[in-house]
This record gives sequence, structure tokens and C-alpha cells, in this order.
Amino acid sequence: MPRLKKKYSNPVPPPAPAPSAPEPLPYSMDLKAAAKHTGYSVWALRQAITTGSLPVVSLKPYIIRCMDLEKFVDQGLQKAA
Repeated sequence: MPRLKKKYSNPVPPPAPAPSAPEPLPYSMDLKAAAKHTGYSVWALRQAITTGSLPVVSLKPYIIRCMDLEKFVDQGLQKAA
């Protein structure tokens, strides 16, 4: 005796997600992301880390807190002005 074919209803597509606010900056970022964020070169940030003017959370890989990064950029702008 042959089986009867099941009749499936058309699946309803899930509703589209509502656009959300832009993501806030992360608590910390790596050296490459910090260089892209600030506009400084990776080498300049590396020199600032070795001289001690830019503190880091982790040495390998270099992890920099956003607050420290913003403070470092502000200090550079105050020296230039």
C-alpha cells in the first residue's frame, strides 16, 4: 500500500529585525584596531607603549583600553596646540 504524501503549508518567513543603534566601542582593542581608530601608525603606538606613555592591559597580544587610548590622543593634541 503506497504512503500518502504529506501536505505542508508554506512556512511563514520570520519578521525582519528592526535596525538597532550603532555598536558602542569595545572596552579594549588590539594594536591594529587602535591604530585604525586613532589614525596613528602601529609603529607609533608600539613606541608609545615601550616608552610607557600608553599603558596596555596585555603585552602579547597588545591589548589597549579605550580610555587610555583616548587619554593618549588628547595629550598629543594638547602638546600640538
